[in-house]
Amino acid sequence: MTRASRTLALLTAAFFSTQACSKSADDQQAVETRTDDGTLVSAMTPENADAEGSAMVRVVNAVPLSSELIVRADEMHSLPSVSYGQVSDYQSIDKTWASFQVGDTVAGTFAPLNTNRALLSNGARYTIVVLKNEQGDSFETRIARDEYVAEPNKVAVRVIHAAPGIKEVKVQPRGGEVLVEGLDYGDEEAYLQINPWSGVLEVRADERNEPMLVTPKVNFEAGKAYTLVLSRDKKGKVELFWFADAPKY
Repeated sequence: MTRASRTLALLTAAFFSTQACSKSADDQQAVETRTDDGTLVSAMTPENADAEGSAMVRVVNAVPLSSELIVRADEMHSLPSVSYGQVSDYQSIDKTWASFQVGDTVAGTFAPLNTNRALLSNGARYTIVVLKNEQGDSFETRIARDEYVAEPNKVAVRVIHAAPGIKEVKVQPRGGEVLVEGLDYGDEEAYLQINPWSGVLEVRADERNEPMLVTPKVNFEAGKAYTLVLSRDKKGKVELFWFADAPKY
């Protein structure tokens, strides 16, 4: 089974409620993050981060050829490099305004390829998504704030569009109503709070009737927050990879 098949075999969702997640007690816990290749655990709770005046930041790589790129907030805050389709663990950043730079090393010197300045809140969690720009000739970053399940027995799901060459997408369960529509390239759909569910998820370009991506029948588990990233692999094929967060008590 290919990596993409393993990934898709673990994906789909019921989007029967579109209410965004509010802050909950789960947001005060350390978080265990799972992907199809392993487990990562954040070592700091939001309460501890807030007490030391820092935010927590992690990196998701949505570009197949950028595994060697460096992401940093400044010379003292280099974030872990991650391979395509993976997410790093959280790192603490003790800055209110951070200028996140994506770059590589040229002749031993860091060469920034993109800079994105962001306002961070103490004790909050953020995900930096590394992607190509819409033309596919340079790099960009998107910074999303991470929140988790607000109600018992619910699932939180969000979608990030990082597949260049597709302007807008819509997402729906097969045979169901459209749930995410008009999601532009580089945009993030805020967390949806849903009931646990299994079924088939279809992804379409907004102007087309035929789905460009169909997942097998799979499940989302209660108490977890899923991030689905629409991207292209090294061969240009559209695919979906994921990571799931759950409070670690």
